[in-house]
Amino acid sequence: MFFKQPALRAFGYSGFIGKTLAKVLPDTPWATYLLSFRVFKRTYGFRPRLRSPRTLNEWLFARKVTLPKEISFAQWVDKQLVKDSVAAAMKGAAEECRIARTLHHTQDASDAWFDDVLPRCVVKGTHGSGMTILVREPRRLTDEERSELRRWMAAEYFQGSREPSYRHLKPGIIVEEFLPCDRLVPEDYKFFCFRGRIAFIQHDTGRFIDHRRCLYTKDWLRLPVRLQHEGYDHEAPPPRDLKAMAAIAQRLSKDQNFVRVDLYQTESGVYFGEMTFFPGSGLEIFDPPAFDAELCRRWLQPSSADTAVVDPSLPIGSCA
Repeated sequence: MFFKQPALRAFGYSGFIGKTLAKVLPDTPWATYLLSFRVFKRTYGFRPRLRSPRTLNEWLFARKVTLPKEISFAQWVDKQLVKDSVAAAMKGAAEECRIARTLHHTQDASDAWFDDVLPRCVVKGTHGSGMTILVREPRRLTDEERSELRRWMAAEYFQGSREPSYRHLKPGIIVEEFLPCDRLVPEDYKFFCFRGRIAFIQHDTGRFIDHRRCLYTKDWLRLPVRLQHEGYDHEAPPPRDLKAMAAIAQRLSKDQNFVRVDLYQTESGVYFGEMTFFPGSGLEIFDPPAFDAELCRRWLQPSSADTAVVDPSLPIGSCA
């Protein structure tokens, strides 16, 4: 997968007008509103509100447009910096959250480290999404893959997506060990969390072949809800370490109004995946739509008894 214009494609700016606007408009609230409004309206069919949002995705839209520029998510989104943040947050916890070992980290796509034979590893961009090269067995990178590294370093992910998560990230490349697993990629579980409380869990299968997705409660009861992809027919068993995963997700999300905590189930235990503050850039559709509205009502509106501890005025990029 090449990172030429993924942010523009993923977030709806794939047409000529959208690409041009995303590239030339400045980093100002009005420009972000213009770009984001255009795509949101086309996705959901209604005008998003900045005040009193009615759905989770509308709330994400408002956050994207109004969050102060000085708030940085770098410590939780940069794929290298987040490792120290997670280690600090999990210090003293009863549950172990393993973190993939870094083999190399650089901000130079021409780094001589890539001239030699690489061990079995995963090469990633630290500052965006969709930047991954799997080195399944020791080998040299191909010329095409070396060119891909250069494209990663030249990519301005924030300019295309306008997600505050990416505004303060510096381009970088990280090389990690393969996680212990009997197949290429371990099962990952995405916990949608509000101030340390789990609303639901997303589980995906067949990501590269026949992508299917189901949602579950924190107690692993399947929800009659579709999120962007069709569900799979079978009932997936809960991850072996579900209880530990839930405790880890709650701990990592306790200082955030909303964040999705991604964790891997491996043969050796639970590994940290990533923290996502704007899943799908707020453009993934829930079916039925009432579920999207219920998430906002239950978890993000202070009038709800279920969310007395949630203060929507707090910037979700800040941490205690």
